Amino acid sequence: MSLETYVTGLMKNSSPGFRDRLVLHLLEQLEKVYLTQVVKRRNREMADAKDCGIPVISVGNITAGGTGKTPCIIGIARMLEDEGCHPAVISRGYRSGLEKEGGMVSDGEKILVSQDMAGDEPYMMALKLPQVPVFVGKDRIRSAVQARKLGADILLMDDGFQYWPLKRERDIVLLDASNPFGYEHALPRGLLREPLDALKRASLFILTKSDQVKPETLDKLKKRLAHLAGDVPVISACHRPSCAVPFPLWKERIHKGALSSIRGKKAYLVSGIGNPAAFAGTAREAGFFLTGEMAYDDHHHYTDEDIRNVLSEAVKYGADMIVTTEKDAVKMMHLQEMEKPVVPFYVLEIEMAFPEGRQLLEQQWEDLK
Repeated sequence: MSLETYVTGLMKNSSPGFRDRLVLHLLEQLEKVYLTQVVKRRNREMADAKDCGIPVISVGNITAGGTGKTPCIIGIARMLEDEGCHPAVISRGYRSGLEKEGGMVSDGEKILVSQDMAGDEPYMMALKLPQVPVFVGKDRIRSAVQARKLGADILLMDDGFQYWPLKRERDIVLLDASNPFGYEHALPRGLLREPLDALKRASLFILTKSDQVKPETLDKLKKRLAHLAGDVPVISACHRPSCAVPFPLWKERIHKGALSSIRGKKAYLVSGIGNPAAFAGTAREAGFFLTGEMAYDDHHHYTDEDIRNVLSEAVKYGADMIVTTEKDAVKMMHLQEMEKPVVPFYVLEIEMAFPEGRQLLEQQWEDLK
């Protein structure tokens, strides 16, 4: 068991034993130190925040981990394009080759760097937004200046709620409806990146995975947000499968593959994400008949040996196809074993849907244009 898995288990444990209580006590002391430093840095950086000259919409969260920022940004970017805007995306590119020095992933016409240099999520956004420039780098002020020079008239800042040096006109905050407040503790005791009073900075809350919780749970969450942040509007969102694309087409930025064409097909799943069970549920919703799955740890770095193992299992289970996520597909793009697999790979694409409140989302930028 990895340290990360152990600590996450402690966060979820409602009745820890004696040894685990000692560990939790230590984590709570570290949490206090972390929060003190976060608040100091936040106050200092917000006081000196720079204006880049064009509107900035931050899409972020208050917890560590995935809440659906990438599909949300892709969806917003497409809405802005439909309205005649010229958006650009600026992202940190966490653990990417360009994270420290910064650089351009896509100029809105072609992808300029490899997945390793761009980072998984920025590369995926560049693939799915062929006309939207994508920049990465820790210094997002520098990225903003470059995007403006390239002709962008509005910026989408990926994971920007805790990036305080750059002023923004809107802070869209995503909350996972199934665990919105990170076990009610900040890092490393829980998953909160800031104290909950930070939610007062939000312009709009989007409750993701809203279809995975009961209506009464959503109602309680909305009431608590009203208590924490006042009258900030709240909308619900869910993830739904949009298409299943053969891997060779997906690599060429062709995002077409009707779900009707794969309905009932026997699929073997492979993923390296935080919630493989949710991926399996989405695959079933898309219409696949699941024969088996191989779930690697989150952020898994794929090798040719991994692909050989997956292919062997898929053959053993009689799968018609192997299905993976876009996040995983990005990491498989340059593997030799993906060139002519004995079982075809498909990429299951998802989109963020807004069963209610889409108009409230669009109002976030209506007066910025």
